[in-house]
Amino acid sequence: MFRFAVYPSLLLILTATNTDAKEMTEIEALGAKPTRCTYAYAFEMYGAHCAGLRLNKIPSLRSGIEILDFSDNKLQEIHADTLSSYSSIKFLYLTENQIYSIHTDAFAYLTNLQTLDLSKNVILQITDSIFQLPSLRKLYLSGNPLLHLSLNEMIIHKPIKAPLELLDLSDCKIKELPDFGILPQMSFYNVSYNPLVKLDTHTFSSMCKLTKVDLSESIQNIKLCDLKMSIMWFQDRKIYFQIKLDEYSQLNSREFENCPKSVFPDSLNASYNHCQNEYTEVQNVTTSRSTWMTIAGGLFGFLVGFVLLLYIMHRHNVAQTKKTNKDINKEKPSDVDKNATAILLNNES
Repeated sequence: MFRFAVYPSLLLILTATNTDAKEMTEIEALGAKPTRCTYAYAFEMYGAHCAGLRLNKIPSLRSGIEILDFSDNKLQEIHADTLSSYSSIKFLYLTENQIYSIHTDAFAYLTNLQTLDLSKNVILQITDSIFQLPSLRKLYLSGNPLLHLSLNEMIIHKPIKAPLELLDLSDCKIKELPDFGILPQMSFYNVSYNPLVKLDTHTFSSMCKLTKVDLSESIQNIKLCDLKMSIMWFQDRKIYFQIKLDEYSQLNSREFENCPKSVFPDSLNASYNHCQNEYTEVQNVTTSRSTWMTIAGGLFGFLVGFVLLLYIMHRHNVAQTKKTNKDINKEKPSDVDKNATAILLNNES
């Protein structure tokens, strides 16, 4: 009797334990992170989301993707063929990986690429080919603490082809800003949290459409009076420069006010005017291209409409001709025609 009394209780406990385990498994399943890339449309573009999967390489993806988020993974190298199958990508996010090596032709096939985020990696050397991408407008390189070792020694082919509007080089241990040459469309330049030892005004005069510069925590190592010309340039060109509150207080100090005022050298105005000319030329090319595309589109539409009209007229004429012939064939001979036929037959006989 005792044995039969114990077994039901044991069975009940085991059943309850299995039920709890099952419920925990289902709850865990609901909160589990995805284990593979997912696909969705965003801003009318087809994208692949592979973030946070801890992958050490980019898997085989569907064709035609325009957005690829591969952030927070373990990618270390980008080879020439890593992204060669995805030439339609416009937005590429590779932040928070372990990238240290980028092949020269790693992005050569991405001619439609508009935004590239390589921030928070350990990039040892950046390739000049990135600055030659014909559609690249936003480039994020922040948080690459070893980038400064080769950035200033990198040979940049000028003028660069990339129509950069935003460049983020924050927190890269840079001591001197690199010379990118004329950047006629640059509007935001972020060089914050770098131990700069000098601030060359020529760097900013080559960016004639610049509206904002972030210098936060980057000018402590520069002598106050050595900042005078760059600050004057920002004020003269109405460029907003962002710094910390204590740095603002230094610029408002009597020491800074007593720094000798300098006249802008001709080279600054020359590079600024050169940039303006480049910008005007780019705008003219864009406008001309848009105009020709509009004209071509209008002509194509006209030709299509004209051919369609001719086709409709042709079909109408064919239909009318068929109708006329059909009506003639359906008509019965009149009495006059019958008499004429009878007379003709009598004469022949």
